[in-house]
Amino acid sequence: MKKWRLLDTDLAHPYYVTALDDAISIARSRDIVPNTLHFYRRSPPGVSIGRMQSVRDVDLEECRRRGIIIVRRRSGGGTIYTDEGCLIYSLVFRSVARNPNTIFSRICRSIVSAIENTGIDADFKQPNDVLVNGRKVSGSAMVMRGEVILMHGTIIVDSDLDVMRRILLKKGKTEVTSLRREGSSVSIEEMKRLLSEEFSKSLGVEFEKDEPTDFERGLTERLIDERYGRDEWNFWK
Repeated sequence: MKKWRLLDTDLAHPYYVTALDDAISIARSRDIVPNTLHFYRRSPPGVSIGRMQSVRDVDLEECRRRGIIIVRRRSGGGTIYTDEGCLIYSLVFRSVARNPNTIFSRICRSIVSAIENTGIDADFKQPNDVLVNGRKVSGSAMVMRGEVILMHGTIIVDSDLDVMRRILLKKGKTEVTSLRREGSSVSIEEMKRLLSEEFSKSLGVEFEKDEPTDFERGLTERLIDERYGRDEWNFWK
């Protein structure tokens, strides 16, 4: 069985984890590191803005008052709020498959299986959402760098949905919920285990826990200085 690396940053600053995802994809594109699964949560809470989305969709004053960090990612998709109750996964891998819908389907169906292993039913909604009782608990986004794919997404385990609704001015078409609100008592650590098991099955790989390389750490700091920690990048639109 093929070996993939598992990184678990857990709680970290929004600038750091956004930059680290980018650094991993650069390192993978240069064959410095193997395919990687990265788990993390954002602390302090963050608003992650899709590459082409507008900060006008966010209540910036409320974010400043609450100490919520704004960061713009390289991938597409919508604007999301994440806190300590939201688990984020990132898959960085070299792939010959180039159809985003095929990749989204495989990964999102793995998320469905992981959620169902917590005791509640879930459904895959094309192209990249997972629903429980018709309400969204997971969304994913993707960006490609040559043959390397960076796909990342959220699983809302027990986030503060009231804060989420207050700061996101542009509402999605589907109501958002959390696993806890839908009746699951799964913990963040248990969700990591379930997800890694389902990703292992669907991708046919085995995960080995590791740490970021010195190259990735150094590049992460540089990306924060040059991009993700700068208003010119985060607020350009």
